[in-house]
Amino acid sequence: MKTDEEKNGLNISRCRTCKPGSTLKNKTGGWRNFRPVYIYEKCTKCGICEIVCPDMSVKPREDGFFEYDYDYCKGCGICANECPADAIEMILEEK
Repeated sequence: MKTDEEKNGLNISRCRTCKPGSTLKNKTGGWRNFRPVYIYEKCTKCGICEIVCPDMSVKPREDGFFEYDYDYCKGCGICANECPADAIEMILEEK
């Protein structure tokens, strides 16, 4: 017996790639067209970029600043948009 979702072709219960929390298992950084770059002179070390990143690609450094794990960053620009110090610039990704 098929569920309504299976009848409509929406069987997400068996999807192995799209499960919640699968970002760390799948290096999806190759999808981006833009990448964030820090302007450390402007950074106030507030940590908002780390909080708002949907891919968990922003990691704190020992000196209080942050860095990107570009293997996982999709270049969405949320961090740059939310940065109160305007310390993140989105630049075109060169491939």
